[in-house]
Amino acid sequence: MFHNAFLTFNDKSSVSIPEQIFLNVQNTFTIEFWAKPKGAHIVDQQSKKGITTTNNKQFVIVPIYGAIGDGNSTRAGVGVSVGTNGVSIYEHTLNHLPATLVENLPIHDWTHIAIVYNDKTPNLFINGNLVKRGLSSTKRIVVPSGIFGGMDNFGSYIGSLSEVRIWGTARTKSEIKQNMRQELTGNENGLFGYWKLNEGTGTILYDSTQNKKNGFIHGAKWNTLQQTVLNIKSNKVLFQFLVPSGGVETLNRQRFYALKKQGIYCHFLYAKEGTGLQNKIETSIFITDIDAEIKDILNNGNYRAIVVLDSIKLIKKIRDFGYKGPLIYETQGLGHNIQYAEQFLKEQAYDTINNYCDAILYPVTPHLIKAFNSVFPHKPKYCFQNCFDSEEFKYEVHPTNKRPIIGWVGRLEPNKNWKDFLLIGAKLIKEDPSIQLWMFEDNTLSAMKERAAFEQKIEELNLKNHLTIYANQPHRKMAEYYSIIGDSGGFLCSTSKVEGFGYAVLEAMICRCPVLSTDSEGVRSFIKHNNTGKFFTLGNINQAVQEGRELMTNMHLREQIRYNGFKHIELHFSPKAYAENFMKMISEVEILKS
Repeated sequence: MFHNAFLTFNDKSSVSIPEQIFLNVQNTFTIEFWAKPKGAHIVDQQSKKGITTTNNKQFVIVPIYGAIGDGNSTRAGVGVSVGTNGVSIYEHTLNHLPATLVENLPIHDWTHIAIVYNDKTPNLFINGNLVKRGLSSTKRIVVPSGIFGGMDNFGSYIGSLSEVRIWGTARTKSEIKQNMRQELTGNENGLFGYWKLNEGTGTILYDSTQNKKNGFIHGAKWNTLQQTVLNIKSNKVLFQFLVPSGGVETLNRQRFYALKKQGIYCHFLYAKEGTGLQNKIETSIFITDIDAEIKDILNNGNYRAIVVLDSIKLIKKIRDFGYKGPLIYETQGLGHNIQYAEQFLKEQAYDTINNYCDAILYPVTPHLIKAFNSVFPHKPKYCFQNCFDSEEFKYEVHPTNKRPIIGWVGRLEPNKNWKDFLLIGAKLIKEDPSIQLWMFEDNTLSAMKERAAFEQKIEELNLKNHLTIYANQPHRKMAEYYSIIGDSGGFLCSTSKVEGFGYAVLEAMICRCPVLSTDSEGVRSFIKHNNTGKFFTLGNINQAVQEGRELMTNMHLREQIRYNGFKHIELHFSPKAYAENFMKMISEVEILKS
């Protein structure tokens, strides 16, 4: 909801449009509105036929008797009941008042509800997301009704209401999301009736379309929001993560610069120090896991929003510390396999995220999208690409290395799958002994057992004279390394089992270093096989060797991949687009909390 003024309904209050049912809108149409109910409604069994009672219903849209006027009992009027316990859709005509769609879900704040009828079948969208498809009507015609909030002998809606719209078309998910939080002009194609409910005074409710189907207010009261959070909070956002290292540290720096250009100032809270702190940025960076210190940071920060990345335990603490603003849970990747993400959310994170977070943020990674849609179907979710400044970090010209270099970036841990990289490198070196392997790692994060296994594998494969290890390199230096690898005739090899968002792959591509990667969902946004990079199947060493060999010997394909990869990143991961998506997310969450 985005108006300061709106209508509040109590028992026996309503808005009536003289034309009680809209006969010109039949079978395929959309009803949408913003609602904030104050009480529960009675839930009926979903059915295509029968007669339910009207007691204790909360009709935002009253199901008007479809045979009104001409006695046509093959026509049913559609109504919508909304309570704090869910949404039900009813049809009404002679001897016919069933609930054709019933969805139980908690609704306590302002919520956007859209009912899309497509050839007499209702579909329910909550905050722009399809949550349920109902039963097709048995009647020849279904039409939307023109009484809002209740009427005599029908259940009265208790709560607040804004932005009622009726369209003569079946709106799509993208269409609903595109303008559900925007005020319309009233001239949009297909818009049949549009009542903003923002007049703030008087007893007439104006239709903003050219149809001018104005309504009359009976007992409903105008209400006005107090000054919103947006106006009294600063434009500071706090991002929290465990340690400043790897892809998340890169992401934080990238979005720091992207959001700063749009007037959003980022602070960062890490639980402990990490090597990424050498990449200096001019902002507040806090290092602590002590509750009292974190509480002081929150109390003094006056943060417009807080984004917590994966630290489930901290989410409840932030609320306990008294923070009442938007709290967003973010993840860039969950676990070492695709199945783990949904299991983790269900078993370890569900209650905390559901009870204390206002929204969820994640990159465009299919298994994350699937997991969050499955576990949190009604929680506001935001999914957009991360950003990268290709002007600040880019290809550099250096003396050409005459020996081809194969690079690898990561931590010595199972998910980054360093063992497969060494196996691939060893096989390619047998074919071309001039090949060099460069590995870039954060040596502060590996376990002793893992490092011992790493050293043993190097000896076993006789790679010592071919391998150079670069530990804890400054980020700005990586552009030089990627450029050298690309110009040497080599490539970056990514062997991860699962990637949420592979920043190392992106960075290599922007520096014209071709990439051979496991076919992991987190890098499919970057790599199109044999176009912007190359894929191989996880664990298939022979296939990786074959693809790597072609990448080093097929010069036409290689140069095509280098160029296409660079242009792809430049086009699709702009800081400006990220900042716009992020600011839209914060504004929408603030509205939902108001």
